Amino acid sequence: MKIAISGKGGVGKTTLAAVLAHLFAKDGYTVTAIDCDPDINLPSALGIKQKIKPLSELHEIIEERVIGPLGTYKLNPKVDDIFEAYSVYNEDGVRVLVLGTIEKGGEGCFCPQNAFLRAILRHAIFKRRDVLILDMEAGIEHLGRGTARGVDLLIAVVEPGTRAVETLERIERLSKDIGIERIAVVVNKYIESDLAKRLIESIKYPILGYIPFNGCFIKADLENIPPYKVCDLKPFKEIKRRLEELLS
Repeated sequence: MKIAISGKGGVGKTTLAAVLAHLFAKDGYTVTAIDCDPDINLPSALGIKQKIKPLSELHEIIEERVIGPLGTYKLNPKVDDIFEAYSVYNEDGVRVLVLGTIEKGGEGCFCPQNAFLRAILRHAIFKRRDVLILDMEAGIEHLGRGTARGVDLLIAVVEPGTRAVETLERIERLSKDIGIERIAVVVNKYIESDLAKRLIESIKYPILGYIPFNGCFIKADLENIPPYKVCDLKPFKEIKRRLEELLS
């Protein structure tokens, strides 16, 4: 099961990714979570304190395995040794990797790193009860580069607001371009109102669930505590249940 989580900045993608990884691991799945956002937050949301070396900093390995003659890229670089060498496990047994970002302005195209990540994704799933969760960068940039190609489901996290719904429309267009056929929605920071209801009624995709606005998520972030340790998980458990039904 390969799941990508996308949406505009600040809607709660990382929180959803971390809690779903926690719930799937507790239910006996083998879970790999990859932070694809240059603003690295997923490891801390999963309770990992030590720094994880980003894949984008493996310059020599990427050059050796991805970059071919005359600046071409190899389509199937060797990556089977990367998981154990550059991942960290949290207390639930979730394996966490970090894509990283370009550190310096003018350093060039991010394409080799993304070619490397695409190979990682192809290698990631082996068994029926394996789950891969991708915490995508804010917006829809990764979809434009095709990094999410091959995922079973794209979850678009939206707030009950016009801009988030507009982002969902752009996600739909780019998803179709790279062959993602299934899109579902999670509505975060939900406060019931007539406006929110009208906006949500305009969403044509399956809605996996609603996460009510709750200050516990702010508390978890400020205190650097995994959100699943201090927040009510009932909405997330319902999202996981519907997710399993959708992909079964």
